[in-house]
Amino acid sequence: MTITKLSALALTAAVALGAAAPALANDGSPEFDGAYYLQQLRYDGVNAIAVNEVTGDTFQATVVGPNGHTLFELFDKDSLRLLKR
Repeated sequence: MTITKLSALALTAAVALGAAAPALANDGSPEFDGAYYLQQLRYDGVNAIAVNEVTGDTFQATVVGPNGHTLFELFDKDSLRLLKR
């Protein structure tokens, strides 16, 4: 195989992979970004150590209270408002 043919083959492969990468990167399904919500709660002064999605609108945070006990609290995803302690 000559260098010209090899270069053309490599270029074709690179273009094909480049075109397929955006389609493979996002499948359109929204995923729960726990790290984002954990960071936002900590920024708001909540001593959260973990978060889990409960429903499409709410998530549960594992929070260490002032006395050192672990609490489970429910928050609204959009406003980060405490719904239930």
